Amino acid sequence: MSAPDTNIGKQKRHHRPALWGLWAGLFLALGLGAAIYWFGGEAESVASLDAGSYLNVL
Repeated sequence: MSAPDTNIGKQKRHHRPALWGLWAGLFLALGLGAAIYWFGGEAESVASLDAGSYLNVL
């Protein structure tokens, strides 16, 4: 059963903030994922150092 009175323009206007929030959340998640991917390799390079090479620097 359909709604008796539908106003598409009003519905678009009322749903606009929710859609903007969804898009903002999507871009934030993609940006955060890209930052983790981009900067995540730093920990691997530090962890790969062995104790002998570290002590030689000191």
